[in-house]
Amino acid sequence: MSNQGQHLAALTRNFHGLRGPFHKWAARYRQADEVTLSHFRRALIGWYEARIDPEEPYTGEVQNYIQRVAQVYFAGKMDEAVMAADRMPIAELGVTQEQNPLNHLPCPIQLNTPQQLMLAQFKEQGKSCRDLLLMFDYHQLSHARIAEVIGLEGQIDETEHRRQKCLLLLREAWQAGGITDPIHMPPPVDESLIDRYYAGELGVAERWDVEARRPTDSVFRRAMELREDWAEVIKVAGRQDLMETLLREDGKYTNKRSSAPTSRPKVELSPRKTGSIKFGKFELPNLQTLLAVGLFAIFGWVLWTTFGPTAPKNKSVAHFEPLPNFFDRMAPRDAYEEDLKRILYYYDRKDYRTTYDELLPVAQAYPAAPLYLGVSALALKQPTRALEWLEQIPRGSFYRPYAEWYEALAYLAEGNKITAETVLEEIENATGHPYRGKAGALLREL
Repeated sequence: MSNQGQHLAALTRNFHGLRGPFHKWAARYRQADEVTLSHFRRALIGWYEARIDPEEPYTGEVQNYIQRVAQVYFAGKMDEAVMAADRMPIAELGVTQEQNPLNHLPCPIQLNTPQQLMLAQFKEQGKSCRDLLLMFDYHQLSHARIAEVIGLEGQIDETEHRRQKCLLLLREAWQAGGITDPIHMPPPVDESLIDRYYAGELGVAERWDVEARRPTDSVFRRAMELREDWAEVIKVAGRQDLMETLLREDGKYTNKRSSAPTSRPKVELSPRKTGSIKFGKFELPNLQTLLAVGLFAIFGWVLWTTFGPTAPKNKSVAHFEPLPNFFDRMAPRDAYEEDLKRILYYYDRKDYRTTYDELLPVAQAYPAAPLYLGVSALALKQPTRALEWLEQIPRGSFYRPYAEWYEALAYLAEGNKITAETVLEEIENATGHPYRGKAGALLREL
């Protein structure tokens, strides 16, 4: 069965289901818990990539794969294991053989300087573009499934149009960064041929023609090399995104406590298990990027880099108005929102620094917390930090439309007009969006 997101949904289920058994199995290696869990996460991501391999997907037992690959990690011999993997056929003379997990090791990727720049430029794209390109090029979902995920069910052409628009933005960034040269770009017919080559859509004779042309045509060769560079960059971006997802899942096992000075209102926290994003009938982990790794372990460092003297130069946003406190017009729906209402005592008094400090330790406990953290950071003229929080709010969340508006303002504050316009256009085209009118007005001013 083709990958339509079911393996991505299984990733977090396997993480929670196998975490305890793996920890017991790995006790023999006598490593620190963080080392052990790091190997577990890496092996699980390796399983995911092996499972969605379009040529030879791994279909064996998940636990067996993770333990066999983790043995390589514990031994510290990843490169040797990759080179020595015995790639035997899955079936020979009609006899099905058990798949060897070591034939599906996640090969290490070392990005060169241009690829590192490409990765940085990818992370600077808007969240909608990042998610879309990850779904296409890393998770390899079909056009139909992606259309469903982004709320365009059945609109294949519009989905592809959005993808091409995102790719155009990315290629413009490559050109601005000196990665590509507009004078030496292949014509569209060659771009299409290269696309079909890497998609495996060419016949044998056509593939031979492409491979014979590569050594003799420098422009054609560079276009193929660029495509191969991008394939490695998007794989690294996908791995980082999945690692951040698993780190957030791991955070659920951390006992979160908050202590406040006696002069402040007492905030009693209610335990909460945050779920993954649901698209239709599938439960998919969030495709977000840029979450601060090890939030609680480096709490003090985050505060310093956010508001300390080395913070980025302040920029103002003309259209910024703080988000009203939702609880001023509606009653909290549960005990978790009661907690959040008490924390927002300082937000109501426009003390955004204290609001940020109070919310940060419990950011993963409340669905609305990233929204108020993002707005507070933007009020403190920290648009980059604001985006890191706002982009964590998943599609389909009650708070997502509000986050989109402040994301657009944050992009403007960063000077990223193109991405801001893209987000504003999406808001203006969304029927019933609370900021639809404001988005249209702002677009006309830009």
